[in-house]
Amino acid sequence: MSAQTETKVCLLTGASGTIGYAIAQALKASSTPSLSWHIILIGRRLPPPSITHVDGKPPAALPYDTFLKVAEMTDEFSVASTLSSHFESLQNSPDDSVRSLNRLDLLVNCAGCSLGNDPIADVSADTFRNVMEVNLIVPFILSKWAMSKMATPSGGRIINIGSIAGESPRLHSVPYSTSKYALGGLTRALSIEGRHLAQTTKSTDAGNGVVAVCQINPGNVRSAIMSAEEAARREKEEGFVEADDIGRYVAMVASLPNEANVLESTVMPTRQPLVGRG
Repeated sequence: MSAQTETKVCLLTGASGTIGYAIAQALKASSTPSLSWHIILIGRRLPPPSITHVDGKPPAALPYDTFLKVAEMTDEFSVASTLSSHFESLQNSPDDSVRSLNRLDLLVNCAGCSLGNDPIADVSADTFRNVMEVNLIVPFILSKWAMSKMATPSGGRIINIGSIAGESPRLHSVPYSTSKYALGGLTRALSIEGRHLAQTTKSTDAGNGVVAVCQINPGNVRSAIMSAEEAARREKEEGFVEADDIGRYVAMVASLPNEANVLESTVMPTRQPLVGRG
């Protein structure tokens, strides 16, 4: 008799971008005869054909199972009500296999934006605030909801996708770099909350469950939003790490038991300057 496959559920933001989509692909590819991933995307829009299509052709299968559309991800009520409605529909299904998906094992906060990459004299408070809303408030909203959903004896894991900019900023990156430094603080604070899951979620169902919270900081990754000139400069001077490599690393961390954590790590091109002097 073959062993039954366990299906774990992942909630993922940012899959309309290069890294987020690569994470979805890597999680699906990491499935084994004993474990598979059911992936829920949440956000404003689906992954575009520019990311999903290969050589202009759609893939045989997309690396996700459900898409939850939320027009404004910074609105806590909209996010929470959308998620609650989805999982309640699973719980109320007459189908055992559907009801088994009423769980949350992994949250990957990958959505982000980079605005105001100008001298500080030209950066408005509104631009700064917008970046903080997307890069910090959205992960907070989702993590808060996810921790309550993960408040079971099995617990769960939250992976925040930060940036090397949160360790060493570039010139003219005040909003983005600040948001990624702040995300590191949120990650560390949440990791303590996850250690005391029953207490912090005020749940009687958590038992001894824990939520492992960590942050992965990518270095240079090729992106359509990067100018051709900047891409050429970085290729020559620093190099790039592929989005697929980030995805596989996330999948590896996601495979760890929740009692083990990689609190913070950096995945970067070997040639990219970060430490040492010339």
